[in-house]
Amino acid sequence: MSPHPVARLTFPSADRELIGYLHRPVGHGRAPAVVLNHGSGLTQDSKPGVARLLTDAGYVAFAPLRRGYGESPGPSRIEEVTRPVGQPGHGDQVCARLLAESDDVLAALRFVRAMRDVDPARTAVMGSSYGGINSLLAAARDDTVRACVSFAAAAMTWPHVPEVRELLLRHVEHIRGAVMLVQAENDFDITPSAALDERCRARGVACVRHLFPPFGAGTMEAHQIWTLAPHVWAPVVMPFLARHLAGPPA
Repeated sequence: MSPHPVARLTFPSADRELIGYLHRPVGHGRAPAVVLNHGSGLTQDSKPGVARLLTDAGYVAFAPLRRGYGESPGPSRIEEVTRPVGQPGHGDQVCARLLAESDDVLAALRFVRAMRDVDPARTAVMGSSYGGINSLLAAARDDTVRACVSFAAAAMTWPHVPEVRELLLRHVEHIRGAVMLVQAENDFDITPSAALDERCRARGVACVRHLFPPFGAGTMEAHQIWTLAPHVWAPVVMPFLARHLAGPPA
C-alpha cells in the first residue's frame, strides 16, 4: 500500500513562515487532526511512520518544524540556550526556549483548524522528548485541545534542570483535555511521567500513564520509541485518541 500524500507547507508564527508537513487521510468530510511535535534534534523530517498510522485511522496529521529546526527560520535551540547545564541561568534559558517553541505549536494548531477538511473541534497534540514537553505546554495553553499524547517528556532534563520540572508541573494543572504519558521502562528517567501523572490527577486532569517494557538496545532507542516503534504503542495510544477525538464531523 502506498503512503498517503504529504504536502510541504508554510505556516505563520511569530512573524516567521515556518515549515510544516501535512499528511491527509483518504476520504471525504472533515476529519480530526493531530499536530506532531518533534524532539530537540536540529534536523527533522515529516514523521512519516507516525503520520501513516494516524492517516490510516482517518486523522489529518500535521508535523510542524518549530523555529530553528530543519528548514524553518529563526534562531536554533543551541543559539538561544548558551549557558551550560548546571550553571546559573541555564534553566531559565531552557524554559524561555520551550515556551517560545510552544508558541509555534499553538500557531500550528490554529493553522490546521482553519483547513476546510479539518474539524476544528477535534484536535490533539502528540510528541516526544522536547516535543512531548511542547505538547503538554500547548495543551495547557489551549483549552480546546481535546487530547495530548506525550512520549518521554523531560526524560533527559528532569534530573538536571529543576526549572523545567517546575514549568511542566505548573502548566499541566491547566490542561482541560485528556492526557496520556508514555515511556519505555528503560528510558533515561521514568520519574517525569510519574510526577506529571500524579500532579494531573491531583488537579482533576484526566490522565493515564503507560510504561512499556524495555525497548531497543539501550536508553536512546527506548527514548525514541515514538518514531522507532509505532507498532508497539499503537494498540494503547490509538484507542485513547479514538475515545477523545470521537464525534460526528462538523
